[in-house]
Amino acid sequence: MESNYKILVADDEQGIRDLLTDLLKDYFEVDTVERGDVILDRLKKGGHEILILDLRLPGMSGQDVLKRIHEDKIKVVVVVITASNDIETAITSMKLGAYDYLVKPFDTDKLMVVLKNIVEKLELESEVSQLREQLGESFRFKNIIGKSSGMQKIFSTLEKVIDTDSTVLITGESGTGKEIIAKAVHYNSNRKQYPFRSIDCSTIPQDLIGSELFGHEKGAFTGAISRKIGKFEIASRGTLFLDEISNLSIEMQAKLLRVLQEKEFERIGGNQLIKVNTRIVTASNRDLREMVRENRFREDLYYRLNVLPVYLPPLKDRREDIPLFIDHFLNKYNSEFGREINIDLKARLYLTNYSWPGNVRQLENVIKRLILLSTQKMVSLDDVTSVLEFEEVGMAAKKKAPADMAVPAPQRIPDGVKTIDEMEKEHLEKMLRHFNFNISTTARALDISRKTMHNKLKKYNIVIKRTAAVEDAGNTEGSGAEHQPGD
Repeated sequence: MESNYKILVADDEQGIRDLLTDLLKDYFEVDTVERGDVILDRLKKGGHEILILDLRLPGMSGQDVLKRIHEDKIKVVVVVITASNDIETAITSMKLGAYDYLVKPFDTDKLMVVLKNIVEKLELESEVSQLREQLGESFRFKNIIGKSSGMQKIFSTLEKVIDTDSTVLITGESGTGKEIIAKAVHYNSNRKQYPFRSIDCSTIPQDLIGSELFGHEKGAFTGAISRKIGKFEIASRGTLFLDEISNLSIEMQAKLLRVLQEKEFERIGGNQLIKVNTRIVTASNRDLREMVRENRFREDLYYRLNVLPVYLPPLKDRREDIPLFIDHFLNKYNSEFGREINIDLKARLYLTNYSWPGNVRQLENVIKRLILLSTQKMVSLDDVTSVLEFEEVGMAAKKKAPADMAVPAPQRIPDGVKTIDEMEKEHLEKMLRHFNFNISTTARALDISRKTMHNKLKKYNIVIKRTAAVEDAGNTEGSGAEHQPGD
């Protein structure tokens, strides 16, 4: 067992202190004390990670020391030593936070096993802490893409109140990066060492969201086969991000308001009050004020959430940030896919001046697609416009006209202007050529099913020229014949 941890031995018997010092000095930096009333001061000043604690000490009992360690939030792992006739007290000590206990006269081999497990626990916690620190570093305000004046104003405002417990309401269009701002609030605050959890209120059925937020007890409802700890409880002392909070039902809004006011709740099916200290950050792409006026959102909850309002402008209103996003996503997906793709100046200018109705999320998707599809190391303006045209076709197809809306009479298409079908067919053929006429690979790149791909081949009468490669294991594609639509 290799260790560079500091250990404090607290025992009133000189023989025990000497024994443990000799046993542990090759693995730990060992200090000793003989009185209970000096332990807390030594722990605070000495930086010890482990405490071996005799429960019967002069000055202050071991149990009282444990209580003070818990109250003062001193970070130390405690192993209790107790007499053979005092096992019940040792078990009580475990409830107060002791890691394990040994009975005098204790087995030194067992003690070394316990300490080995503690060292492994401390090293794992250290690794987790380092990973959390690395993750948090990427969400420091200085590292978030946003050099535009609007974003800098947001960062400046947040920095002034970041260490308070104030709720934050982030509004803005979909795809503007609201969750990134929520994580920035957490990882720049004094809660950063505690959990960050998030819930998208638009994706969870209303009859299940209560369980996600507050948890439930075993048997609380059909299917509740075990206890579930909710996000509020998991994120206690940390931050809980409620995305698209406008989707909460009025009933759930009332429950949320009560938790914010009382800082306590009961799990579904339970009767134990659970105290929490969780910072709430919420987001919405809808106007909550308008929903309040329409009686679809509680006014008291709105004002409770809107202590610190943050409006994220759409990407088209912060064009200074677009070149930064382009380079960021190029680096990200070049690294992910093992490519070395760049974008020429004309294409960059076009991307910078594009309207981006899907905001940052759409820009990321376009850069990712360009890297996947590019056959050259330099992406041209034609490549960019081709991908964007295909995206616009998909977005237009999703917008369905109301049933009672009159359908306008068809108009003659000007010469030289392609129809949507013509553009889609041209793009499909280009994609197929790029992927050597492999249907499955092309379908995955287009984010459509294989069946949809075959339907489009039939619709546009596209003939697939086979290659020697077998497209899918277990099928006959790639045999060298031509594939006729409808085969």
